[in-house]
Amino acid sequence: MRHLGLAPLVLLVALRVAGAAEPTLDVRLEPERFGVEDVARLVVKVHEPPGDLAEPDLGELVNLRVVAGPSRGSEFSFVNGVTSSAVSFSYVIRAEAEGPASVGPVSVATGGTRLVAGPLKVEVAPGSLASPRRGSRVSPFPIDPFGDLYGRRQPEQEAKVVLRQIVTPLSAVVGQPVTATVVLDTTAAVDEFGWVTAPAYPGWWTQRVEPPEQVTPEPVEIDGVRFNRFTVSRHALIPLKAGELVIPEARARVGARGRGFLDPGQVAECATAEIRVAVSERPPAPKGFAGAVGELRYTASVEPGQIAFGESAVVTVQLEGSGNLPLVEAPAVWPSCEGCEVYPPENVDRVVVDDDGIHGSRAWRVTVVPSQPGRLQLGPVELATFDPAAGRYRRQTVGPLELTVAPPPATPTAVAPPAAAEGQAPVTAQEPGAAAPVGSAVTPWWVPAGAALGLGILIGGAVMWWFGRARRRSAIPPRRSGESPAERARTLSVALERWWIDVGEQGRADGLEAEVEALRRELEAVRFAPGRADHSETIIGLEERLRRLLRGS
Repeated sequence: MRHLGLAPLVLLVALRVAGAAEPTLDVRLEPERFGVEDVARLVVKVHEPPGDLAEPDLGELVNLRVVAGPSRGSEFSFVNGVTSSAVSFSYVIRAEAEGPASVGPVSVATGGTRLVAGPLKVEVAPGSLASPRRGSRVSPFPIDPFGDLYGRRQPEQEAKVVLRQIVTPLSAVVGQPVTATVVLDTTAAVDEFGWVTAPAYPGWWTQRVEPPEQVTPEPVEIDGVRFNRFTVSRHALIPLKAGELVIPEARARVGARGRGFLDPGQVAECATAEIRVAVSERPPAPKGFAGAVGELRYTASVEPGQIAFGESAVVTVQLEGSGNLPLVEAPAVWPSCEGCEVYPPENVDRVVVDDDGIHGSRAWRVTVVPSQPGRLQLGPVELATFDPAAGRYRRQTVGPLELTVAPPPATPTAVAPPAAAEGQAPVTAQEPGAAAPVGSAVTPWWVPAGAALGLGILIGGAVMWWFGRARRRSAIPPRRSGESPAERARTLSVALERWWIDVGEQGRADGLEAEVEALRRELEAVRFAPGRADHSETIIGLEERLRRLLRGS
């Protein structure tokens, strides 16, 4: 080791601009001496800085590289009635090899002028000049877990950091849930993680699984290397169309912890591989299929089981299990009776999305008003689900449900009409075929018939217009009470993907790809944004853009 033969280090170079109130520039290296295995801190300090201070230009780096920074700090003091301030920029640097090294000249723009200092020159020693801590002992571990705390040095090992996306299964049918998990495999502790490109799933219904409050690494071994695996994100996916769906790469910036106090560690940008999932069409659906795919089962009930004539009962059809519950439509047929008046269904969801997938229940409730008393049989009806594991439909019969309707109370005795008043001629019915009284006008039969036909055409046109307008409005579901911006973004994403599939099938997608992709990305940004961000105004603007896009189609 040539420690004692090193040339004196140039530690401090300063340019002082005349005048106490004028800004000045100091540049220094810490520590005074360091070796090729060590790191040093380059501090650029501007005294009495202006308000528009720019980041320093370090100039030419010879045999040195910046491994972290800059970090910015501010100082302010008030002594004997005199105030002073300074702004410092700190960089962590490392030598490429032993021998001469230099940085600078360093310059900082301050308003219309530029302060310049340097260059700084240093002779980098071989090995390390960091003094071993007195009383240190040899660790029994191959990698000392307390090395950072007590200053013990370990053989240098470059940290390995890999970002992977695991999708299961890689082949599915339309409507079958799929799980996508992004994991971070690392051989070092991680101090920083941030998305550069968040996970995106075009062509899928997506729900993010909320992570636990405390993340525990899982040890894994890949190709002979032991990693600590952290689950970064997990999503439940449902394919909305058949074909090869591409899951684009996700990209993140990861900071791995260094080996000691002055070791800045590593900051790397990692990306997952692009993944392709083969999605096939389901076989032709039987009657009673409402889109349920998975391990799901229907049940039905009626409450109350006994009512008075003229009252109503509630028939509930419930779908329960694990599968694509959020996308299942209301059943097309219901347990009902002949002559019963049935009102539109109301939906009750108890769906959970977690590490076990999508599970829970959805229930649809309809109000039924019988038109006759007695013991009525509601149903039975046949419903169907698709089992992706078996690759076939499963038919279920729900009902019959029994509903007892008590008869109405007895009709009271009819009262005879009062006699005609004295001097009033009795009203007599005119016999068929008899001539109309003199002076009365007879309306031709075709006049009311034509009026009825015209009125029917007007009403039919109005109904068709209303249904068309309602269908366009219903493409975007109404906002639910208490719906968060992230939840609203997920609802809008589903509406966008469904509309985009329809537009593509109708051949009207030309020229809209860029706009749809931009809207898709912005919705995903709101969905995957950090929990502290407020996107209330953003999601309103995105919804309006989606409405304009739908109206323009």
